[in-house]
Amino acid sequence: GNPFATRPGIEPNKLIVMFLGSAADWAKMRVSKQANEEFHLADRELFIYYPDGQGKSKLSITPFDRASKAIPFTGRNWNSITKLLEMAEALKD
Repeated sequence: GNPFATRPGIEPNKLIVMFLGSAADWAKMRVSKQANEEFHLADRELFIYYPDGQGKSKLSITPFDRASKAIPFTGRNWNSITKLLEMAEALKD
């Protein structure tokens, strides 16, 4: 479900996916896009691409934090996600 999967030039360490414990009411959430950063909302995932790095970002997810207060969530970069997938697939074998 990665909306950036087919786009060339996406650096996996700059793509963050926030996984929510349950579906969110995205209509209540406001994420302000800054400069060339992008985000895509899904049912239980928020994909954020930080082309200049997350540390330099001006992207505000504070309203997201407030709106999702009752929903537990965690975020990982795409490199970590693919490594976790590899580990899970190895356990199946």
